[in-house]
Amino acid sequence: MLNWIKSRFGNKDMQWDGPVVPEPRAQCPCCDYIALAERGSYQICPVCFWEDDGQDIDEPDAPSGPNHGLTLREGRHNFELFGACEPDMARHVLAPDQRSRFRLQAREL
Repeated sequence: MLNWIKSRFGNKDMQWDGPVVPEPRAQCPCCDYIALAERGSYQICPVCFWEDDGQDIDEPDAPSGPNHGLTLREGRHNFELFGACEPDMARHVLAPDQRSRFRLQAREL
């Protein structure tokens, strides 16, 4: 994951400041891919670029501070339309053909 982030942002001096076991095992509330190492630790999903503050689909209309006031409902809708939680973030996410390394576990609001 860190290597992917470095390649996307070009900062070779970055240090991993995340979980000790960074393998994806938690579901992103925005795109529903199992792409986060843990929930609620403000990780940014590589599939949709949602910053996970622990909010889940039981509160879809609550504004998310880390996501600049975007609601989860809006982020999920944007992901369906643009492949990212916000149109401007589409350049930072994995291309659809690269998402297969993560498992999709679709949920309905």
